[in-house]
Amino acid sequence: MINVNFLYKHLKNSLKKDISSYLGLNLAKPLEISIQPNKRCNARCLMCDCWKERNDYLNYKEIIETLQQLKIWLGSNFFVQIAGGEPLIFKGIYDIFYFCSKNNIVCKINTNGIALTEKNCDKIIESGLAYLSVSLDSHLPEIHDKFRGVNNTFVRAVKGIEYLAKNGNLTLGISSILMKYNITTFSDSVEFFLKLPIHRLLIQPIRVWTENLPIAKWNTYQYWVNDVDVLNNFIKYLISKKKADNRILNSEKDILVWRDYFINPALSANTKKKKCKICYDRLTINYKGDIYLGCTNYSSIGNIKNDNLKKLWNSPKAKNIRQKMIRCRYPCTSNCYNNLTLKEKIVKAKVLLKTGLFSNKYKT
Repeated sequence: MINVNFLYKHLKNSLKKDISSYLGLNLAKPLEISIQPNKRCNARCLMCDCWKERNDYLNYKEIIETLQQLKIWLGSNFFVQIAGGEPLIFKGIYDIFYFCSKNNIVCKINTNGIALTEKNCDKIIESGLAYLSVSLDSHLPEIHDKFRGVNNTFVRAVKGIEYLAKNGNLTLGISSILMKYNITTFSDSVEFFLKLPIHRLLIQPIRVWTENLPIAKWNTYQYWVNDVDVLNNFIKYLISKKKADNRILNSEKDILVWRDYFINPALSANTKKKKCKICYDRLTINYKGDIYLGCTNYSSIGNIKNDNLKKLWNSPKAKNIRQKMIRCRYPCTSNCYNNLTLKEKIVKAKVLLKTGLFSNKYKT
């Protein structure tokens, strides 16, 4: 369960991050770690090619060793996000959850929900996992299943959420991709999602992951949102809905960015004036063990199989990459893009404590 110590540690680190980005120093630590244990997937998502991968390049022991190294360096109360591919088909994944639980490491997993059988849900509950987020792109099974490429994905995901809410003590969330084929009905989807026993909802605009399209032509992508009126109506709805339900994680700043992003990504507000700071408080480890300063659009600083994370974090190579990232001009819509003010961070922290970001029971 998240606590005051966790929030205080992260708020303090966030302040150091802001000072570091302003002065060009490296005072903060990477308290947010993203790990991709595998690229293999049991879905066939239309916008993704992860399912084409047949091999795993890491094993669970290497990941646990990395977490042990991080614990020695960072102490407890840092945040680990496990993504994929589909992490629930990775051998030893429950051992990773258990290690995090026993070492006061807040762990979140992103899953497509296909593997959320009652048996696997029981394993998740027993492991002590803190936070599980399920991908749902529509309240209409025919839309969700078509986009995810596997029949009955919607039903499995919803049943998994309901089973975990009834029998477990972990925080539950839904993550959704906003795109051409769901935006006309997405207001209804949001209403449906928020009636499920979840604590958090996060919406991510579609990105061009696999097709070789220059940014200036992203709006020709087959899943891109091009109907301005529909987009504006949804943005208006979501901002209003967020004021009534703080389980919607996207900030109003995040949501407003979507308009420029979809209308003209190459000239969006993201590319005009941006100071990306994630290189000061995040690490990303991909399915081959390569280590990045949060964003994989820039070069790797090393690999967990050969390198010490603390030394890499403070290395000349990392410093050089930070200088590039701080001036990033990539049209990013990640929810870390619009950096909150200190006042906004304190308000958010109060909300998290009140509603339970990592709660022991479902709360509205």
